[in-house]
Amino acid sequence: MRYWMIVVLSLCGTTQAVAQDELTTASLWGDYSLNNRATLYLASAETVDTGHATITTTKVESPVYEERYFTANKVHQYLGIGSILAAGATVLAPKPAVDPVTNEAESSTHETLAKTATALGIGAVITGLLFHWDDFNLSDGVKDPDNLHVMLTTAGTLGYLAAISAAPDSGHAGLGGVGAIAMAIGIKMNW
Repeated sequence: MRYWMIVVLSLCGTTQAVAQDELTTASLWGDYSLNNRATLYLASAETVDTGHATITTTKVESPVYEERYFTANKVHQYLGIGSILAAGATVLAPKPAVDPVTNEAESSTHETLAKTATALGIGAVITGLLFHWDDFNLSDGVKDPDNLHVMLTTAGTLGYLAAISAAPDSGHAGLGGVGAIAMAIGIKMNW
């Protein structure tokens, strides 16, 4: 009778150790820990001198799971973080000289970095729409983290665009700063 119980329980996904009327259970499929290691248990049947059947388990660890560096989600993440980094570099870059007669600014590193931050922000919004379109749902409410992420990062990118279109006039720095803050908060909410 015990052999039938062992065979049935083994096929159902559990292994049983029966010794001196004591019953313990271990998962045949494994236990999963937070460090992404899967621990598997392999079962083998033995017969002891007392006539009791036992199943012993042998622990086998699988290799550590290595996360890939380039996935759709990672590209989206890298674009957003790159946008924040470029916005920070824009603030630190020297401002271009403005011709007082034409009110035109020379092309500069500041302008190039601002356009880079905007392009990366637009790329992050587009990849977010492509890869996470089903995460945004207004029925979940405005306080839903995914909805806030979408709204803040989109507002951040619009702030970048407004700053570029208003430059070199005064006030464009405030628009760019608000855009960068909105983008940073939106990114921080999900990562």
